[in-house]
Amino acid sequence: MSSHQPKLLNVARDESLLKSRSAILKGAGYEVVPALTILNVQAACENYSFDLVILGYALPKEEKRRVMVAVRKLCGPTPILELYSPDTVPVCYEADEQLSSSGEAETLLAKVRETLATKHKKRRAAP
Repeated sequence: MSSHQPKLLNVARDESLLKSRSAILKGAGYEVVPALTILNVQAACENYSFDLVILGYALPKEEKRRVMVAVRKLCGPTPILELYSPDTVPVCYEADEQLSSSGEAETLLAKVRETLATKHKKRRAAP
């Protein structure tokens, strides 16, 4: 088995959600880089190579779109997992995967494992 520890970019609007999701992911053995703003996302993509980008469900749709475009431009074909509230619909703009989330740790971790294991054919860098 590879000793590669997957590196995840965890993007959230709310700091407490960011910290709790990061703790869940770190507890499962992932290396996590947190981002609260588009500037944090840009800096992270310029400094690291990610295996997965996770967009939190509390981000407004327009902010999710901006983050997705920035990720495609700066992080290339890195897969994006968009979390969304059960009472809303996902943006589906550039995300490779979506997950309706009410904050269940095991559901999130299962989807992260599944997404990391999947070879996404539609991944692409922004033009």
